[in-house]
Amino acid sequence: MLLSRVARPLLAAVSVANGVETLLNPKPKVESTAPLLAKAPVNPALVVQAGAAVKIAAGLLMALGWAPRIAATVLVAELIPATVADQPFGAAGSPDARKARQASFLSNCGQLGGMLLAISAPAGKRRRRRRRKS
Repeated sequence: MLLSRVARPLLAAVSVANGVETLLNPKPKVESTAPLLAKAPVNPALVVQAGAAVKIAAGLLMALGWAPRIAATVLVAELIPATVADQPFGAAGSPDARKARQASFLSNCGQLGGMLLAISAPAGKRRRRRRRKS
């Protein structure tokens, strides 16, 4: 119980911070998402901003402990396509750029693992207060 009260906000903080950063500076995410959405009739900037808003909202829900399993599920559903969009696996580049991409990918994998643990965690026991009859 105490561990989950500490772990959930720590795990959610990454998503909230990432969402805020994306809203403040969407250009790199829009550029990496645009090729994937080239055939779709949607605006890549709108998709990126909506994803950032989802990250912030679900992260706050998870951090506050309100529907943490649903929030973690939403964050997983957003994290997987975002990881694919951000990781040009076949792209060549300098060794430093490749190491940075690898570190980002492994960080996302770790976050995915934490979210999956949050989804599968047993629900906390709810204590019932009994009313005493006078």
